[in-house]
Amino acid sequence: MYNFQMNQYYNTNSIIHKLNPLCKIICILIFTFLVLFTNNIILLSLLLVLVFYLIYLSYVPIDLYLNNIKYLIPFIIFIFIINLLFSNVLSGISSIIKLILFILYSSLLIYTTKQNDLIYGLKKFLSPLKLFGIDTSSLALTLSLAIRFIPTIFEEGKRVYKSQISRGLNFNGNLSEKCDKLISVIIPVFNLSLERADDVSFILDTRFYRVKEKRTEYKNRSFNVIDDNVLLVHLALLILFLVLEVIL
Repeated sequence: MYNFQMNQYYNTNSIIHKLNPLCKIICILIFTFLVLFTNNIILLSLLLVLVFYLIYLSYVPIDLYLNNIKYLIPFIIFIFIINLLFSNVLSGISSIIKLILFILYSSLLIYTTKQNDLIYGLKKFLSPLKLFGIDTSSLALTLSLAIRFIPTIFEEGKRVYKSQISRGLNFNGNLSEKCDKLISVIIPVFNLSLERADDVSFILDTRFYRVKEKRTEYKNRSFNVIDDNVLLVHLALLILFLVLEVIL
């Protein structure tokens, strides 16, 4: 079942919420790189400690993070069994830790970052691409709108599904029959998504939003001491990875 809360900002006053959005994006890229390319249990343990410490500093209830893991328990068990069959127990444990790290860190980013701040961070991070003639403002806007539409699409899907059930549609049967019946849900959701996209486009036009125009920033988002320290911790873990995996 889809967990809608994973796509919502949790409003509270914490150090993690106040971090510069660009710092968050750089940190999650470093973190993702480390999780993908390391199999060292020591480094994975340090990453796990870092994630739980950041979760503690975020002031977001731990139940929200645990619920996100709970929804993926069948997938976690499947990964462990596959690794157990084709590799060993240590590889299976390593894969599970990596998946949990991905879930927790991505949840941390979503719960502590407003969508507008995420757009700002993406725009700043992609700004070097302007040297190659790439319109980074349009790219950042496209990515941010795609992120915003994820919970909307699933919410519309829930409404259409309940509506079809209330009208007597029975989703029981074999796999082929279920796929045929799902068309009655997919097509209305697709049409509603197009309508929402058209509404967003109309709203942007009425507000005279022009992507290529130079825009001023409402807030002065500069790096502070806390941003520097968080970034340095991630860079230190990256250096440790290079020492353990490359040099040694």
